Amino acid sequence: MLKALIIVLIVIVALFVVTFGIYFFNLDMKLVRKVYDMLGKHYDNIEKDRKL
Repeated sequence: MLKALIIVLIVIVALFVVTFGIYFFNLDMKLVRKVYDMLGKHYDNIEKDRKL
């Protein structure tokens, strides 16, 4: 039982360290910016229907 508790504690600490690193280096917004740029290139190449 003690081993299981230690393993769970280690996993929780590891997840905290990973999420803190993502927050500290602003990696979530850097990923969103790359996806936004890729989608922008894709939608800029789509032929548009210009009916008024």
